Amino acid sequence: MSDTPTISIDEFKSRLHAAGFKPDDKSLKEMYDALPYLDAIRTQVRRAYAHSDEPAHVFSALELKS
Repeated sequence: MSDTPTISIDEFKSRLHAAGFKPDDKSLKEMYDALPYLDAIRTQVRRAYAHSDEPAHVFSALELKS
């Protein structure tokens, strides 16, 4: 894992603003510092799920009969 984020803090701030988030400078720095850890986690859980993949548990209200 690299301790250096893959994007600049200005680009990161721009992406957050484009998504509607407007963190203060302290929060922005904290989120930016966490990027390498989030990237490491994302690479471990990334998988190309197909539309036909089903979740492990499915809730059906129709099956709840008293």
